[in-house]
Amino acid sequence: MSNDFQGFNPFTPGAKMPTKGGFGILSDNERKQPPPSTPGGQISPRQMKMKEITTELLMCISDDESVSELLLSHEEFLLNQLNNVDAVLEPDSVLTPDMTRSQRFQRYGEVMQERIDGARAPAAKKALGALKDFVMSRE
Repeated sequence: MSNDFQGFNPFTPGAKMPTKGGFGILSDNERKQPPPSTPGGQISPRQMKMKEITTELLMCISDDESVSELLLSHEEFLLNQLNNVDAVLEPDSVLTPDMTRSQRFQRYGEVMQERIDGARAPAAKKALGALKDFVMSRE
């Protein structure tokens, strides 16, 4: 068995896997824009998953059928924090634990509209719009 994980504790805030040769992890000053992070500098699994979904969405945005299939395949994930009022929220979430289901949908709609209005690229506007319309249709 390899000792690659020796001394690594994934439950320690800010824990990083030791890397050989420095590949894979850029030092902070090599990053142009730090990724959105939770306190402690860690990217949450939910943020990573959302980034993955929006990247896929952008790649297939011109094909309505592919967009629908993609959104449907991630429906449970996309709606979890809106439908489940007991869901654990990210520290930077626009939702608060005391919101009702309908308040969560209302807040989501407002925030997504702000993001659509703020997006410069037409493809990004279209992708955010598709995401918003899909989620709001489940209210």
